[in-house]
Amino acid sequence: MKRYLLLLVFVLVANFSFSQSKVTLKGYVIRPFGEFAVGDTVTVWGTRKNINTGAVQYYIRSSFGEYRYFNEDRISLLGNDLDFWENVWMENRAETINKKGWESGLRQELIEDAMDYYSQALANNMVLQDDMLYDYVYQLIYSIHPYSMLKDRASDFSLVILNSTEHIAFSFDNGMIVLTTGLIASTGSENELNLILAQCIAHAVLEHNLVNLNEVIRAERRARIWGTVATVAAATAMAVDEVNNGVYHDYSLAADFGMSVYFLSSQVLDNLGAGYTSEQQLMAKKIASQFMDEHPQVNFLDDQQYLNTIASAVSITAWQEYQLKNYSYAQLLALKLAESGMASDTDYLLLSRIQRRKSNEFESNQLAMEYLKTARKLALDPLPELDKEEGLIYARLQQHEKSIAAYLKYRDSLLELKAEGKNVESELRMINQYLQRNLGQKASAMLKESDELD
Repeated sequence: MKRYLLLLVFVLVANFSFSQSKVTLKGYVIRPFGEFAVGDTVTVWGTRKNINTGAVQYYIRSSFGEYRYFNEDRISLLGNDLDFWENVWMENRAETINKKGWESGLRQELIEDAMDYYSQALANNMVLQDDMLYDYVYQLIYSIHPYSMLKDRASDFSLVILNSTEHIAFSFDNGMIVLTTGLIASTGSENELNLILAQCIAHAVLEHNLVNLNEVIRAERRARIWGTVATVAAATAMAVDEVNNGVYHDYSLAADFGMSVYFLSSQVLDNLGAGYTSEQQLMAKKIASQFMDEHPQVNFLDDQQYLNTIASAVSITAWQEYQLKNYSYAQLLALKLAESGMASDTDYLLLSRIQRRKSNEFESNQLAMEYLKTARKLALDPLPELDKEEGLIYARLQQHEKSIAAYLKYRDSLLELKAEGKNVESELRMINQYLQRNLGQKASAMLKESDELD
């Protein structure tokens, strides 16, 4: 974990190492105004559209240091070599920056907020570790915004993906974009994800976090955020401890959901300046849609290739939804992988479990068993859960000898894990009791014989 924290600090420091200049445009006067005569060259410090007429206006500074907007019929631009996002900045932020300056102190607070958020998420095991998915999303980000952002110091985008079923995306002022596995899993195409990323980029370019930040309450704000995180973390740790107390399973996924929901709650986002208003969200969506309409080339994967690339996020979300008892949606996600040939052994194990949760019809149980057979064919390493699942399904099918054989095999795997120092006492006790109840007096002899052979 320290390695990731040091890396983040290095990236943040590196990203803010150099002074950043404002972008401007050049023009010449075609109709006199103020102190300027026809033919004079002027610097355009910002642009906007007149809300009444829709006419473009240019932000000009006089020799006395005063700024005013003048209509485009008075000034002709000497070309416009600004890219899409620089023009967005010129239209929406240039005027404020020229009036108030860069507000570097407030921006530094937002950098610290981003660092705190990442370090807390990492410390609480919420950050997805998947280099392939990260690399792919970074490619998309820099296809959309290939250059450094216009800030008080040069700043590049970074990415954090949180393990969460929540469908949320936002960005920090320093360019750190936060996505969730649940949101990524819900997308059906690369274009959908690009639109989400473009919206996050728009929020950063429009500096909505800075606009929303309340400097006065910062100390209280930070105490509220991370004080609650510490409380939730303690409760979560107790829950994970309880769930993992001798149970060989993936139940700990469910125990982390409370922390996940809190990290993405409106309370936290509001205190980080990322609780965007409806107006801010609409503006970001409008700009993102405009960008995608003008730059369709940023989409380079077809839907099948895209699903292959985000498969890990889909799989994680499917398991989390299963733990939350959302069986139909979990099944939908897992089937999406299976039908596209992207499902792994654990995905088919999940499909089998879901099938048991949704039906007890003979055909349904047979299908659950087929999923298990496919999982076994795909498995590259031993997966003891397959034996337990098989025992459950054989019991449903009234094939009790096969059920007991599967449980005995599962018990052997648990004994191996126990010998390796894994805490499987609770699970082992459950299996032993089941075998004793179903085998009667034969159980002790069979289990002892099995243990002696081991």
